[in-house]
Amino acid sequence: MVFVWLWSIANAIAAYPEQDSKNKGMPQLSLDDAILLAVRSNPNVQSSRLSYVAQKFSLWVQEWQFYPHYSFQASAAFSNNRISGQSSSGSHNYDVQPAVSLVTPIGTTLTLSASNPDINHYNPGISLQIMQPLIRGFGKAVVEASLNDARDSTVISRLNIEGVLRSTVTDVINAYLGVVSAEQTVVIDEDAVKRAEKSVEQTRLFIKAGHKAGNELVTVEANVASAKTQLENDKNSLAQARYALLTAIGLDPNADIRFSSLDVQSLIRKYHLPALAEAKKLTLENDIQYQTEEITLHGQKSRNLMVAEDNTRWKLDFTANVATGSGSGGGLNAGINSVFNGANQAQSVGLTLQIPIDDQQSKQAVVNAKIALKQAELALLQDKWNKETGAINSWNTVVSAERALRFAVDAQTLQEKTYQVSYQKYLHGLIDSLELQSAQLSLIQAQQASLNARINYLRALVNLDLIIGNTLRTWKINVRL
Repeated sequence: MVFVWLWSIANAIAAYPEQDSKNKGMPQLSLDDAILLAVRSNPNVQSSRLSYVAQKFSLWVQEWQFYPHYSFQASAAFSNNRISGQSSSGSHNYDVQPAVSLVTPIGTTLTLSASNPDINHYNPGISLQIMQPLIRGFGKAVVEASLNDARDSTVISRLNIEGVLRSTVTDVINAYLGVVSAEQTVVIDEDAVKRAEKSVEQTRLFIKAGHKAGNELVTVEANVASAKTQLENDKNSLAQARYALLTAIGLDPNADIRFSSLDVQSLIRKYHLPALAEAKKLTLENDIQYQTEEITLHGQKSRNLMVAEDNTRWKLDFTANVATGSGSGGGLNAGINSVFNGANQAQSVGLTLQIPIDDQQSKQAVVNAKIALKQAELALLQDKWNKETGAINSWNTVVSAERALRFAVDAQTLQEKTYQVSYQKYLHGLIDSLELQSAQLSLIQAQQASLNARINYLRALVNLDLIIGNTLRTWKINVRL
């Protein structure tokens, strides 16, 4: 149902009727719509899914190595020779060679093949070969090392999809908050322009009534010009924030889309601040990079050392061959019965021993694998400390941002009262336009500081949610593969 809904949203964006656009305005997306649409259409998400498909096929290839492999080969040849102008007898040669082979998880190689040559007589034959490593290359752990590497890589690829989804959702939220912040800044600027224009009108009345000097008009008009300049700059910032949001979602920047207003306070209530110890625990449990390093350390790095050590061992291989048929000529040596009548049979068994003497390359591979394993252990420990430090800093940032928000809200409330008092003083001629302008600027700064504090607090919550790996659960998004 979710994907059907997302598809309908995408179609509405791509082909929104012109008449409806004129009558009803541009398509509108809420934050939830933007997140779900990004999960579907963001290029980074799509790319990570494609990488997962490729990795799944790589895993299948490694599993296929332990399945029966079939081959079929056929040949036909004809000859007709002339010697000293005389034609000699021609010849023909037909052969069909099917074969099947199998590698078992303990390293046994089984090969069953058949030959069907037909030259002057049909002399078929069947052979079975068995080869079993007894020292080097023996054992399920060594033989399936590449298969287990592929399995780990598939798990890591799936984790990468989850990581990309978390980052994408977080980027969309932050970009949406950027739009909200830019919109609210424009509102603050518009209110500032209205107050400044009101001050100009009141000053003109004072001048006309002889209560103010004419030069005070210059001050309040300059304030209007400054407020309008700031308004234009912030409108441009709003446009850029909209483009940034479209990019985060993964949409064409030329798409005509209107974003819904956002209840910041309601969104803040969506997040919950865990205890610091719980935050550190969740970070280590859910961090994609840390999980990947753990899988690599206990998987590929350890297996590389095991394989390197195995390559330094003696190589002792047991081989056994059984063949029947493949005779020559006619009689008992020809036809299908020649395979089963026991006229032509061969059996052999053998051992092949190879002892490495002063193999420095294999020793170097072992040393390199041990060093790589130790480096991976140290890197994992360092990353653990970094992740815990990041969790602590993010948790403290949330706590600090919450306190800063309370102070900023109180400051805005007090500054609004201060401005009203200053404006009343101005109306009664107790202060001049410069002092009123100063109160106006202080109010704008307090409003902007309050807005920034609210957005920063929400961003801190969103960032902590990302660090502890809770983003997808917060927005009820499941990873479907």
